Amino acid sequence: MKFLNIILSILLLILTICGDYIVFKSKYSDSQLFRGFADSLVHASIGCVSAITFFSNGLNIPLSSCICNVSICTVLSSFIDVDHFIVARTFNFKEFVSKRGIFHCTSFCLLITGILYIIYYNTRNPNILLLKFMFLIAYSSHHIRDSNRRGLWLYPYGHTPAIDYYLSVIIICILPHIYVYLYSHLKLNMKTYVNNYTVV
Repeated sequence: MKFLNIILSILLLILTICGDYIVFKSKYSDSQLFRGFADSLVHASIGCVSAITFFSNGLNIPLSSCICNVSICTVLSSFIDVDHFIVARTFNFKEFVSKRGIFHCTSFCLLITGILYIIYYNTRNPNILLLKFMFLIAYSSHHIRDSNRRGLWLYPYGHTPAIDYYLSVIIICILPHIYVYLYSHLKLNMKTYVNNYTVV
């Protein structure tokens, strides 16, 4: 298990660095269309591997539930970029890349995370807790990766200074392990895991 965690952490490191190179420094990087799709794909890949790393730490969660939640995290990690189009009100890539919407606001995402935990605390539904962590992994990895260029958006205080690139890479690699620790301390008496999110 520890060996697998090391492999997954190295994979996260490679995905982050190589992904950034492909998006921003490859021969296709001058194309806004390429950068937009490639960047979203890298975000999705990092979210996917981060979620797999989270579940590879012996949490005793059924495989079917792990697969379902990894899929959710993967989609959410990329879906965050949709708010670029919403704010820009256009599908023109030159216009949308310079604008950040509410899904890029770390304060808003922290609020949603808190609300999900309150719902979990009152329902004791383990799917809610897992959804909270999938959302947390998705937006934190996305925001941290973006932060080396634009900083974190902490409403109402504004944006932080840009985070050092290599520091952001290290944070992305260790976040899943931090979340496993938080999960083990936040979970309450659990119901049986189910994959049907319509019950929440």
